[in-house]
Amino acid sequence: MKKVILTGLTAVVLSANAMASEVAGYTAPQSGQAATAAGVDANFQALITAINDNHQRIVDLEAANGEVTDLADIVSGSTYLLYFSGGIIELDDGGGANLERFGGTANLTFNSDGTLNEVFSEQGRFISLDANTCDQSGNCSHYVDTWDDDETGGGSWSVSGQTLNVNWSDGGSESFSLSSDGKIMASGGGGLDEGDGTSGLETFVAVGVRLAD
Repeated sequence: MKKVILTGLTAVVLSANAMASEVAGYTAPQSGQAATAAGVDANFQALITAINDNHQRIVDLEAANGEVTDLADIVSGSTYLLYFSGGIIELDDGGGANLERFGGTANLTFNSDGTLNEVFSEQGRFISLDANTCDQSGNCSHYVDTWDDDETGGGSWSVSGQTLNVNWSDGGSESFSLSSDGKIMASGGGGLDEGDGTSGLETFVAVGVRLAD
């Protein structure tokens, strides 16, 4: 029975040795020599050490190759530079129309406690296509509102699969898709809105790049 155990152990060790790193500390059984518990255990310990070593090598190779199993670990403590842009076209039943364009950048820091720090700069312009701003002489022009804001904010975040969910402190929320290596976050889309005598089209896109540690 002991001979069968040692033979099976030898086959496992040789197989592991052929597939991965070298097994150190293995003692081959000698013909006619009785097996001891200490000797068998020593060979098992040599095998366990080699397996653990190879596991770490595989983890390191996957990380270097961009194969990450937990994106939350990468996002946690990281800062992303986000570029965003969007626009709104609005029409009303009376023939009026409004245009709005905005864009800017934001630095988003995802803290390890699940909170978020935001520093953003946004520029935009709203234009009414109706000549509805008139002076006392009857001269009318389009209403125009331009802004250039630098603000700070906060919120919370979580990761589910490859989706980064952000809840802003003002009550809004956004979901970003993460690349497999966690270096890129992106969101965007568009939608039609109709009701209360108006109809509109809104579009939005945002792409963030993870900054170096």
